[in-house]
Amino acid sequence: MVRECAAWLLVLPAGCSYLLDFSDQAIPKDARPDAPYTAAECDYKEPNDSVATAAVITPADTSPAAICAAMAEDHDFYRFAVPAATTVEIRLQYTYRRTGDLDLRLLDKTGTKVLAESRGFGDDEVIVCPGASPPCAALTAGDYVLEVFPAETGDVNAYTLSLELTAM
Repeated sequence: MVRECAAWLLVLPAGCSYLLDFSDQAIPKDARPDAPYTAAECDYKEPNDSVATAAVITPADTSPAAICAAMAEDHDFYRFAVPAATTVEIRLQYTYRRTGDLDLRLLDKTGTKVLAESRGFGDDEVIVCPGASPPCAALTAGDYVLEVFPAETGDVNAYTLSLELTAM
């Protein structure tokens, strides 16, 4: 097909289209398709797949991280400390893809009580405490856990997580 196209180009250059070969037989081999995350993003603060192994973060920590394809569904857990009389803003930013909607959940220090949850369909999830949407009461001083998880089984995506602590 390429030879026919090249011959056709000599007669009518503007009317030819090229056929690209993306098979493994193409030399050199074509690049792998882009994945929604990198290995470094998957490895960010791992292991952090449970409340018990939650990675400690501070406002100075910025990811990028990712919810990645794994044998079991990937969840990322982070632990942080809140001083007294502090407004907390947790922001999860990602580019929504058909297979990559992520959600955010704020838990008590034991990981057993949900304090707030953001389950939107846009490119970010935000929890502000104290805040109204989603509802979140003012947090007392202490440790808390946040969870980044796929909205549906099989969702994967890279994300950036930020934590802001502001004195009231």
